[in-house]
Amino acid sequence: MWKGRNDRDGAFVEGAMASIAILIETPQGARLVAASSAREAALKAESVIAVVPRADLPIPVSVECASPGMADRLMNYLADVQLELMLSEFV
Repeated sequence: MWKGRNDRDGAFVEGAMASIAILIETPQGARLVAASSAREAALKAESVIAVVPRADLPIPVSVECASPGMADRLMNYLADVQLELMLSEFV
């Protein structure tokens, strides 16, 4: 069973279904996002990244899951999210 920090309020939670974990190092501290699908993981991680001040981007992100390919796709997607946010500062 997975145990980790809730990505909303920092409380510890347990869940048997979480198969993807994303650690996001924000300026306010590390946030751990857990999800059972790549889509859910991406949406949760994107919502955490979206509130980071643009001047603090990019921030470190790491993905843990059973599939190295899925982990790579999520890492690339979240890198693109950060790049888009950084570029939007100049528009």
